[in-house]
Amino acid sequence: MCGIVGIIGTPNAAKESYLGLLMLQHRGQDSAGILSFNPKNLEFNFDKNLGHIKEALNEKAISKTQAEMSIAHTRYSTIGHVRKEEIQPMFMSYPYGLGMVHNGNIINADEVKTSLLAQKNRFVLTKNDLEVMMNIMAQSLSENPQIAEFEKIQKATQTIYDNIKGGYSLISIIAGHGLLAAKDPNGIRPLVWGRRKLSSAERAQTLHQNEFSYAVASESNTLNFLGYENIIELEAGEILYINEKGKIYNKKLNENMARPCMFEWIYFANADSTIWNQNVYSTRLELGRKLGEKINKLGFDIDMVVPVPDTSRPSAITISEVIKKPYREVLIKNRYTQRTFILNNQEDREKVIKLKLSVVSELIRDKNVLLVDDSIVRGTTSKRIIKLLKDNGARNVYIASTCPPIINPCFYGIDFPTKEELVANDKNYVEIAKTIGATEVIYLDLAEFKKVFPKTNNCMACLDGNYPVKIENREGIKRARINNEKTELPRFC
Repeated sequence: MCGIVGIIGTPNAAKESYLGLLMLQHRGQDSAGILSFNPKNLEFNFDKNLGHIKEALNEKAISKTQAEMSIAHTRYSTIGHVRKEEIQPMFMSYPYGLGMVHNGNIINADEVKTSLLAQKNRFVLTKNDLEVMMNIMAQSLSENPQIAEFEKIQKATQTIYDNIKGGYSLISIIAGHGLLAAKDPNGIRPLVWGRRKLSSAERAQTLHQNEFSYAVASESNTLNFLGYENIIELEAGEILYINEKGKIYNKKLNENMARPCMFEWIYFANADSTIWNQNVYSTRLELGRKLGEKINKLGFDIDMVVPVPDTSRPSAITISEVIKKPYREVLIKNRYTQRTFILNNQEDREKVIKLKLSVVSELIRDKNVLLVDDSIVRGTTSKRIIKLLKDNGARNVYIASTCPPIINPCFYGIDFPTKEELVANDKNYVEIAKTIGATEVIYLDLAEFKKVFPKTNNCMACLDGNYPVKIENREGIKRARINNEKTELPRFC
């Protein structure tokens, strides 16, 4: 899961991409990059590095960059360690200056990579899935030089759809032509776009002096922040192409039913974003209300409701209202702690949770605490937080999850691709509670969970096993992950 931004039509495209990327920092903290293009002098500017956005990118230089097209990416790496050559955006110079970013995961990357070499003599040099997609597009564009511009773009994107399996959204710069955005045929990963009217001063600085600039991003709050309006979610299998003169082309190439990932609402997306016309914050409030109703029926002796910061706060608030117990933020997050790589032994690893979270022990001493989290995946974090609360005097710790038990792996860009690592795999609620050290564990029931999404047929494969894209090589994907972890090579977005 990553965050992506694309801008076209403003002289400040690079600066806007950088600012938009800051609004998506929560979607990835491993690396960041920006690629921009100035059509006046046909010049590209590239900046990417490891770390958080402000660490990875030169803000001062970017703010001075003159460019009318730009794409940007912040990465959440699901496998292995990140190397600089794997960081997005990625770029190739033939048949055009072609830059691309994507959010998601390709499940047949190795198969397509082999085919590209055998049939087209195209070498894929990195372990990043994005390079496979770029090669497919570049090959198609080079084979169809005479056809009309948008027809050529459609054909190239359709070739990606025909060959690539997985969940992804992408944005691409095509130098001298325009900006392309596309969603996979199942619409698993989010992508929205909007427009902003340029000032007369801005228009005067652009090559074609268009009336509007356009932006594409993973989340709507990014476009709101940048002042873009008329925000629209791309449909599943839809492509959007905006040329340098500001002409808009869009077409839905596939007729698959949209299957957006439910994890966007419960965890990944910013609370003030709207995805598929459903607000994230309101969704989390409703999840809490439904879970609170279940907790009321169980009759546990609870003294206070405590959220795991940050995404579970809205749900914890409505749980508190429903069960009529006080809401207390006793887990205090250290916002200035950076990622550390010097944890060489178990004793140091145990200090991680204390480094990131501290406890207001006076409030929880001898109290029965209801700990609320958005989900319980491996159980590792839950176990550490429960222990932290007990070490600070809590009598009992109940844990409530707004997401039902996660019992299946995700192959579309979230970091749990094997059953064995999931704490709910082959365990009942009593066994899960014992594993993580909780007095009781409470999950929102799957049937009630699905009612919170009345307008979308969400991908909930990790809960119910209904995968929108057929997974034909699970063991191969599992082995690839293990091998890449051993060699410290990244594999997915």
